[in-house]
Amino acid sequence: MQDTADQPQQLADLFTKLAAEVDAFRNAHYDDLSPRQRADLEAQIQQLYDFHDQFCGEAIQNTIDALQGDLTQLTNVTYQASDALKHLRSVAQIINIVSAASTVVSDIMAADYGAVPDAVRSLVQAVQPPSDKTPASS
Repeated sequence: MQDTADQPQQLADLFTKLAAEVDAFRNAHYDDLSPRQRADLEAQIQQLYDFHDQFCGEAIQNTIDALQGDLTQLTNVTYQASDALKHLRSVAQIINIVSAASTVVSDIMAADYGAVPDAVRSLVQAVQPPSDKTPASS
């Protein structure tokens, strides 16, 4: 059985594909079409992309709704990551934090509900100072 939470993203993908196919048709038959027909097709292509954007927004909202309990943790760790970046001196640590944060955002945008909790945990780990770090002297 298909997960209904994935349907908005699937629809968004289908509208993008359809828009690309209509655009390819318009380009392939450009000289055969009247200026009005070309303009009408262009307007339809734009509308298909607008539908894509609407369904993508719905997919993102579904992801956010599904993660509502994790959003507080994600907000907190994002603040921690931002604060940590101000104090870090190690390029490797900065890259780890930015990479982990990017993964969280990518998983949310892709509506990959299963991957988001692991990505958040990776971000939490990236923000933590290394265990061999000695406290700074006052």
